[in-house]
Amino acid sequence: MIESWPDFILTVTGGAIALLCLFEGTRRLGAYGAHRKAVLLILASAGVCALFGGFAYQRYTDLKTTYLLAQAKPAKARPAAWSKVSSPEKKELLSQALARDAFRSSGVLGPYVDRNGDTRTFAPSQEDLAARERVVAYYSRTEYAARSSFAEALLWLITAVVAIFLGLAMSLDNKAPDPSAHDGVAAHS
Repeated sequence: MIESWPDFILTVTGGAIALLCLFEGTRRLGAYGAHRKAVLLILASAGVCALFGGFAYQRYTDLKTTYLLAQAKPAKARPAAWSKVSSPEKKELLSQALARDAFRSSGVLGPYVDRNGDTRTFAPSQEDLAARERVVAYYSRTEYAARSSFAEALLWLITAVVAIFLGLAMSLDNKAPDPSAHDGVAAHS
């Protein structure tokens, strides 16, 4: 999914130029040997590819960490102290709020203490179910974005390696012919 067209266009343009320069640099290096322009072209374009891939991998690690932290089971929350001043209704509301938060974050139907002191299982309302659905959708989007960023990082690595191999393969066609081979062919004709 393209979030920002200007960013997308700049990334595609910059990436295409970097990969083309990486290809051309390795082709020149293979065809004409190590010289300054070819080495600088390879270093600059490989740096740009590594930068794009590094940013994608950093995005992946950030999203994966966010996803894993959000998926972690929350610690069982207990009120600090049931004070004798609090009314049973307030205790029940507080206990229900803790059970509601646990359901929204993890989907677990936890117990709560009612006003009579009995333990009951929390029954979510339609609003609680909608809130849980939003949390699950957030988890799904975060996991998808993390996988996409990892795939992008791998794509940068693979395309850079392919550009290098293609550059080296194309350099075999551009080798300067051996002058002694031409003399021998001309002598036999």
